[in-house]
Amino acid sequence: MSNREKIIVALMVLSVSYGAYILFFSTPPKSKIVSSVGDRQLEVLNTFITKVADKTKSGLSKEQAYILQKAQAEWKQDPFVQLQPKKVEVDTGPAPVLDARVRYTGFLQMGDRRLAIISGMEYETGDRLESGGFIIRSIFPNRVMVSPPGKNKKLMILPMDETE
Repeated sequence: MSNREKIIVALMVLSVSYGAYILFFSTPPKSKIVSSVGDRQLEVLNTFITKVADKTKSGLSKEQAYILQKAQAEWKQDPFVQLQPKKVEVDTGPAPVLDARVRYTGFLQMGDRRLAIISGMEYETGDRLESGGFIIRSIFPNRVMVSPPGKNKKLMILPMDETE
């Protein structure tokens, strides 16, 4: 056993023995019961309340009024909206078009066999889609890679559509 392991075991034994001592042999501390709030504490609380009431009666400073006005104003843009960067498209000639009704909605994996559910039909790698004649090249849980029939054609990504 290395020195490191010996130190860890020793610390563990010490902590377990201390816990057993606390559990079985020590007496619980005596609890202090507070019967009522002291007069001094009650007086401090009352002075605080009167100061707050006086501040609200005297009105707001210019800075506080400005902050309140800005907080109540309607926002021009929702700060939680995530803006997507604009995509630059490079024109490489006429590209095959997937039908807009083609949606990748499910993924199944049974052993080495992967199935993609596209427009309600099950497809494997190498199958041809009913609409458009595209061939499925690879299937992943979050996307399917398809390409038009023939060699040297560009792969197109069909992302998972989980909105239903």
